[in-house]
Amino acid sequence: MKKYTLKFPLSLLSVLLIALFAFTACDKEGSGTGTIQFKAYNPLVSVTKSSVGHNAAPYQNPDLTGETTETYMESLRICIGDVWISKSKIKEGKPDDFEWIKLTTTTNQELKLFEDYSFSPVEIPSGKYNSLKITFKNRFYRICRLISNLNIKYELLETMGSWSDPCDENDESWVEPEYHCEDGSFRIVNGVFHLQSSGVKMSSFTVPSGKTINLIWRFGAGATESCTNYLIDKNGNRKWDCGVDKIDISCPPSVKYMWDFVAQ
Repeated sequence: MKKYTLKFPLSLLSVLLIALFAFTACDKEGSGTGTIQFKAYNPLVSVTKSSVGHNAAPYQNPDLTGETTETYMESLRICIGDVWISKSKIKEGKPDDFEWIKLTTTTNQELKLFEDYSFSPVEIPSGKYNSLKITFKNRFYRICRLISNLNIKYELLETMGSWSDPCDENDESWVEPEYHCEDGSFRIVNGVFHLQSSGVKMSSFTVPSGKTINLIWRFGAGATESCTNYLIDKNGNRKWDCGVDKIDISCPPSVKYMWDFVAQ
């Protein structure tokens, strides 16, 4: 009886080996769990902290210096409610039918300084993640320092809408979620994703099995120079009046975006 040896061309064998390696890699990436922690980073501050708590009396701002008060922006006091990530990729004009994984164990209700945000680590399925969703309360405070005297601080009440929108120090309402991916930041408009800014983004990242990833929310997208905020006293009373007075902003070339998200 003759013996037959099955022979493969070298090129076919190479293709089979590559396919087997790819299958194994994909299977390994898609199995198991990793750990992720969401935290904030503000390069403009180190130990400066606000003493104003969520239920405390409103901060008493000093008087404005004139028709225009020149300040450096230092931070924000803001409320993030929840953060989610998804393996699906946001596309302009498509609906949010994603499977979202929540990175917050409970919904935060407190306004905190930007740099104070750090949520507990959570275990999630390993793999590649492409999108982020985040919720904010409508009310926030802009933290500024007077350029002529950096010891003087302002905490300026604002809303997430127009500078002329009515303001309420007791406002506990939420705005529509923000969405981020490598293409920029999005909102839901008429039931589908609509691009808001191509620069405020989160690049795709992989959570390896058995490893820990930090998802960093960076103030000023990591820039170490501050923007100048010109406080325009529209009614001439030398007080900051949210919904009346206006802020004009001028940033150095290093500051391109308000914030971004990077995985490390």
